[in-house]
Amino acid sequence: MNRADPPEPDDRVDEYLARVRSLPGDSVAGAFAPPTAHERADPHDAFAETFIADAPLDGPLAELDLAVKENLAVGGVTTTCGTDCFAWTPEIDAVAVERLRAAGGTIVGTTDMDPFAFGTTGELSARGRTENPGVEGHVPGGSSSGSAAAVAAGSVDAALGTDTAGSVRIPAAFCGIVGYKPTYGLVPAEGVVPLSPSNDHVGVLAPTVETAARVLEAIAGQAATRPASLAAPSRLEFADDLDREPEDLCLGVPAAFMEAATPGVEAAVEAAVTKAAIELDAEADSVAFPEAGAVVDANDAGTVMEFAALLEQGSLLGTGARADLRAALRRANERRDALPDRVRQLVETGRRLRSRAPDAYGRTWDARRLAVRRQQALFAEVDVLATPTTPITAPAFGAVPGEGGPSVRDTVQNTAPFNATGAPAVSVPCGEIDGCPVGLQLVGPPGADGLLLRVAASVERALAQPSQSTNTT
Repeated sequence: MNRADPPEPDDRVDEYLARVRSLPGDSVAGAFAPPTAHERADPHDAFAETFIADAPLDGPLAELDLAVKENLAVGGVTTTCGTDCFAWTPEIDAVAVERLRAAGGTIVGTTDMDPFAFGTTGELSARGRTENPGVEGHVPGGSSSGSAAAVAAGSVDAALGTDTAGSVRIPAAFCGIVGYKPTYGLVPAEGVVPLSPSNDHVGVLAPTVETAARVLEAIAGQAATRPASLAAPSRLEFADDLDREPEDLCLGVPAAFMEAATPGVEAAVEAAVTKAAIELDAEADSVAFPEAGAVVDANDAGTVMEFAALLEQGSLLGTGARADLRAALRRANERRDALPDRVRQLVETGRRLRSRAPDAYGRTWDARRLAVRRQQALFAEVDVLATPTTPITAPAFGAVPGEGGPSVRDTVQNTAPFNATGAPAVSVPCGEIDGCPVGLQLVGPPGADGLLLRVAASVERALAQPSQSTNTT
């Protein structure tokens, strides 16, 4: 019995290409009307574009004015992601933005950011730096700098940001507001310009835990067009449960995170944890997380490699980026010399690292898996981890990185580990040092966002209680 010879590889490629070229595309109209232009006062340079993007619906967010970081698509609004080399005008909203509007929220603008979300200070945007509304002369934090500043100034009721190594929680801590990073994948990233798809989280900045929970409730849950998210809940409820204080709560305080902090930050966080434990009748135990430093390195190296690949290819296989976004990223790659030196050097480092060390990316994942195992062991002993959000308070403009001053690592050291592990984490204000806010970071088990929000709301109330003073004679 004779068999036909198998097709040559080139013939097989031509066959597949013909099929791919004939595939139908996803051509959909936006769910809501395009935004209308609207000027707003912007004393802190928080906004990239201002407009009114509302929805003719009542809903749980109907009374809120909201903003979104510029790397989240708003249909019809051009985003530059804080650069001079990237421009993308999406046709439809990001999933998270569409859900805000479906819940009745009014989007009043996109907010400024460090270029491509590379940065933790809010100084590097092509539009110029964003100011910290509460601490003159000090950075607002980044890369969700504009979102934090707009909330801290009272310009909006809440804002969305993205968090790859701490970019929601760091500006929240520096500006004295709440910053919530949910469990990885809980909020769909479709329509977000990626930095590091395996580390990127869409999060919320708000003045209180209650407002953050309401916004998160509106944007969380599965995305019908992303099969990987279909196992996630289709509807989540967080806000109604915030008054129910957790019972038999045990807080774990990782020693390495406390020791990394400046003496003032360490003392402020220790006092906050002690007060919360007393008010909530909770335990607070020291715990060990020896892999924390290594997983910060893994987050850093993995991020620069993933983003370098994104620029060169337009998207990573499996991310499902839309064609217009892929094209905009490739165009930006051709003009990357327009990026600030610090960002351009990071992109080039990621490109060369992948080329010179093919095993480097896989090694970052090995470190992440080890950290996840440690995290699982910790949450078998405690309910929630408590750390300083950042080891330092908001530095002065120009101080990072500076000779003898704080480094970028000093800003992300306590936040980046939980991007790599995917655990939900929140920054809650817990005091001030010389007028600069201090953030308390609470971290919960992956998937336990409801528990973490309840604990955060309970801690927020506990810290608001007047301190008991003792009279001496």
